[in-house]
Amino acid sequence: MLGHGSRRSRANEEFESCVEAFRRRHPELDVGRAHVELAEPLLGEGLARLAGRAERVVVLPLFLFAAGHVKDDVPRALGAARAASPSVRFEASRALGVHRAMVEIALERARAALPAGAAEARRTVLLAVGRGSSDPDANGDFCKMVRLLGEAGGFARAEPSFIGVTSPLFEPAAERVALSHPERLLVLPYFLFDHGRLVERLAGQVFDFAERHQAVDVRLAPRLGVHSRLLDLIDERLEEVLAGVAALPCDTCLRTSAAA
Repeated sequence: MLGHGSRRSRANEEFESCVEAFRRRHPELDVGRAHVELAEPLLGEGLARLAGRAERVVVLPLFLFAAGHVKDDVPRALGAARAASPSVRFEASRALGVHRAMVEIALERARAALPAGAAEARRTVLLAVGRGSSDPDANGDFCKMVRLLGEAGGFARAEPSFIGVTSPLFEPAAERVALSHPERLLVLPYFLFDHGRLVERLAGQVFDFAERHQAVDVRLAPRLGVHSRLLDLIDERLEEVLAGVAALPCDTCLRTSAAA
């Protein structure tokens, strides 16, 4: 199982708790963990460890969408592992992506921050906040998720924003929403785990916005976190690879070959 990795122990602990929950669910599997960067073990080391005791190794990237790490770093690491251990079969699953399970998790987190009742959602503007990427596919998938959340949740409307890298950033997006004088603004951090400074930055920006717009009921929902439906989706991604129906799309793409 592959996480991003962080200098902050809390973020890594959340990832590790997800790995442990998956282990408990699958005692028949040899479940290892690794990170792309910033924490040990790194992916190459994790692959080498498993190659010493397995004939087949499947990487499960716990990434919300497929951007640079999933499209470039994972295939590059798989290529190196195959060269080092040619007798072992190395594969990787798709990212979590746009999926009903992720919609359900996000809606549960959003509703936890709202008063009970469907009528409350109809009086609420949902402003979802993604991490932001230089990859247009990842940003586009996030915007699709926000549309699905808006329709499934029955919100007055749903808008996408980002904490960094690309636009619209959270603060100008929130100010644009304020122009319509909503009764309530619900901010949903679409982050899988605690991203440290990003989470703190967003919380500070939400607080500042609420101070400037005291007529608006501003709520901040919890991030996605570990959830049984997340584990269900990881199961599905693993089964896709084992059945040979949906491996990582960029595993053998041209730009990976060129990068290698």
